[in-house]
Amino acid sequence: MSNELKDLRIMKQIPAKDMVAVVQELYPKYDKTVQSKCENGEAYGIALQPDALQALYEHFAPDVLEARARSRHGKHRLTCKIMARLETDVYEALQLLIKADGYNTVQDWLTDVVQCYIVYCMEHQLQEGGGAE
Repeated sequence: MSNELKDLRIMKQIPAKDMVAVVQELYPKYDKTVQSKCENGEAYGIALQPDALQALYEHFAPDVLEARARSRHGKHRLTCKIMARLETDVYEALQLLIKADGYNTVQDWLTDVVQCYIVYCMEHQLQEGGGAE
């Protein structure tokens, strides 16, 4: 398993003492010994706090942060999301019915349901002579 702290230090060729100085702004008792243990977290069972890692990226690798932000938000063409929580038996029944209706995914089915609902509502508004008042 890769260690993000160690990977950052090696990738950017940052001296450990420079990284320690940045983290000490947040955690004054952080030192090179703790840095070493964090870099070998699997052996010691410890990891650097997310805010400290964020501070290191902001200080030493803002380009990496920017690329990570772009990739995180840019993976989906459709960015708006809806969801619901269901009881297990209802969920399982819905899954079976969705597959039986020929949909490959819940996403495909739900998109179709939403689009049909919008068309239905628009048609009924036109038939009733207008929109919401």
